[in-house]
Amino acid sequence: MSIAEWFERLLDGSLVTGGVFLIIGIIGAILLVLSVILDGLFDAFDFGDGPLSLTTIAAFTAIFGFSSFAMVGAGASPTVAGIVGAVAGVIGGAVAWWLSRLIRSAESNTSVSSADLIGSEASVVLAIPAGGLGEVALVRNGERVSLSATATNAIARGARVRVVQTLSATSVSVEEIEATQPAAPPA
Repeated sequence: MSIAEWFERLLDGSLVTGGVFLIIGIIGAILLVLSVILDGLFDAFDFGDGPLSLTTIAAFTAIFGFSSFAMVGAGASPTVAGIVGAVAGVIGGAVAWWLSRLIRSAESNTSVSSADLIGSEASVVLAIPAGGLGEVALVRNGERVSLSATATNAIARGARVRVVQTLSATSVSVEEIEATQPAAPPA
C-alpha cells in the first residue's frame, strides 16, 4: 500500500475503524488471558459460569475485534466487518463458555457443604470450652477436614461429637455423643 492509498483509507475512515476494532480485540484478549490465568481475581466483574461470565465476554470481545479488524483489512466495509465480527464473536464466545464449563466440571470437588456436615461425627482435636471455640476433625470424601467448633457444654480433647449446626464454611456447633446413644452409620 502506498502512502497515498494509506491517506485515502485514513480519510475514508477504514483505517480508523480498523484501529478501533483492533483495540477492541486487544482489550478482549488481555481480559481473556487475565480471566484464565488469574481466575478469581475478577469475580466482582463476573456474572457466574453462564454465558455472561467474564471468560465468555472476553472471548467474544477478542474474537469480534480481531475478526472485524481482519475484515476491514480485507477491504470490507465497517458495517460488514462488524456483522462478520459479531457472528464470529458469538460462535467463539459459545465455544469459550462450553470449554470453561467442561474444564470446571472436570475439576475435583471435595468441598463439604453445610448440609453434608449436619449429623456428621467428628473427634475433638482441640478442647472446646463451654460457649468458646475449639477444633474438631472429620473425614469427608476421603479428605480430613478440620473445623472450628463451639458447644454449649465443655468437651474434652479426644471426645466424639456430632455436628448439630453449621455456623459458617469453617465453623460448626457440636454436641458430645453419649456412650448410650447408638452411633450413626458412617456416611
